[in-house]
Amino acid sequence: MTTSHTDTTQLLGQRETMSYPNERYAWYVVFVLFFVTILSQLDRQLPTLLVEEIRTEFSISDTQFSLLQGYAFALVYTLAGLPLGRLVDRKSRRNLIFWGLLFWSLMTFLAGLATSYTTLFLARMGVGVGEAVLAPAAYSLIADYFIPQRRGRALGIYYISIAIGSGASLVIGGALLALIPEQGMVFPGVGYLEAWRWVFLAAGVPGLLLSFLLFSVREPARQGSGANLIDDCALPTIRDVCVFLRHHCATFSRLLVYPSILAIIGYGSLAWAPVLFARKFGLQIAHSGILLGGLIAVAGVVGSLLSGFVSDRWAAKGHSAARFRVTLCGQLLLFPTVSLWALMPSPTLALAMLFVAILGLAIAQTAAPAAIQEVTPNRMRGQLIALYLLLGGLLGIGLGPTLPALVTDYVFHDDNALPWSIALTAFPASVIGVWLTWSGQKPYAITQQSLISGKD
Repeated sequence: MTTSHTDTTQLLGQRETMSYPNERYAWYVVFVLFFVTILSQLDRQLPTLLVEEIRTEFSISDTQFSLLQGYAFALVYTLAGLPLGRLVDRKSRRNLIFWGLLFWSLMTFLAGLATSYTTLFLARMGVGVGEAVLAPAAYSLIADYFIPQRRGRALGIYYISIAIGSGASLVIGGALLALIPEQGMVFPGVGYLEAWRWVFLAAGVPGLLLSFLLFSVREPARQGSGANLIDDCALPTIRDVCVFLRHHCATFSRLLVYPSILAIIGYGSLAWAPVLFARKFGLQIAHSGILLGGLIAVAGVVGSLLSGFVSDRWAAKGHSAARFRVTLCGQLLLFPTVSLWALMPSPTLALAMLFVAILGLAIAQTAAPAAIQEVTPNRMRGQLIALYLLLGGLLGIGLGPTLPALVTDYVFHDDNALPWSIALTAFPASVIGVWLTWSGQKPYAITQQSLISGKD
């Protein structure tokens, strides 16, 4: 009796589903990773609320502050990400996240005790080292906890933590600045500390106290293409990864680069948004932080959920390049709003336009991890995610906050020209982003089909 191709495919699909962990527990793991990522975003984004205080404390320019917020974090975050990405592909991902959380929380705490611009710069570098392991390990874990048909939704839910963490950093930071006396308070054993220092101290403590929650997460078996390569010696070499990328250059030159364009736009806008509302509209930082934090959280959550839902729905219907197509939709929503929000004549219009821009940003950015993993063999996922973060860090996290500052300091020579600086840097980046996601649809579909057919 012969078995049809359809029956064989169904049987393999059933076996694959049975090999994945219990879905209820898998969602618990997403919750734990969700919480850890909120803490990471809280520690990463806090300086955006403290621009004027830190500039005054250390007598620095907008450009010097942008380096503190951008490349101090981004350089080590991205460079450490490559070796850590290889560790993610061969070691316990749960344990790597645990040690990373402890380290970046300690560095955030120490940032509050910095005595100079240099020591604060080094503390921010430490935060980058600790956080470098989180995204590759978290994405890899989720991919091994959920069947492919539900992976987009799971990653979308997880990605909400980035929006909530970014928003929470501004809301919590703004609330702390409003509660802490302007003259600061005394820290036992250290002495008098200004209010901005207390914000860093408060942000570092939760990670130090709650890191042990990670020990409730079990390390899952590796799933999918290439999962049988379990020995250290079977781990794909850097050359193997390069050969794979070269073979699918048309796909990955777009798939890995477009998120960095989004990061340039996102970090460039949001790093300076609280200061823009203060300089242009006269809003207090504590007040604008709460407004912007709530806006970022809501728009980010809606965009992430919508992205994951649409991604899974289109993939289930068999649409070509379904997960990558979602990124194009987000880019088209972002394109007309990303430059205009900073030029609006009132804070209400600026907030409304910024909401739409963040919504598009969240839709496009949330789709990136699922889109990358769908066209990457399992044992290369950690390294490809690390490469995606490398580009996003160097171009986005590092360059994003710096570009508007450079235009402000060296083109306009006027702090009040910040709205135009944001607009003039965001617009060309968004044009490039639309082209990358539009032109990459066909190559992505070809790569996707080659992995399904087993040619790679």
